[in-house]
Amino acid sequence: MVKSLIEKYDQEEIYCKKLGHHLQFNYCRQEQLQFPCASLKRCWQSRLPVDEILMKSYSKDEISSLNVPPISKMNTILEIVLKNKKK
Repeated sequence: MVKSLIEKYDQEEIYCKKLGHHLQFNYCRQEQLQFPCASLKRCWQSRLPVDEILMKSYSKDEISSLNVPPISKMNTILEIVLKNKKK
């Protein structure tokens, strides 16, 4: 069986700063229900041909959503606190 370009790198592994442990590329490319993690480009750019993989595997709209900066940990914590405070 011939693997697609996106599957070719599935077993590659990297340390995930977001989750705090090692993950394989196949997890990162499907983190959000068949959609890649927003940090995919930042994390994998130096190791894999990420731009080529994305262009051949996702639409332009899907790729552009990856360019949105992630919410900082502090903002995430504040959102959780405010949400729980309203309860």
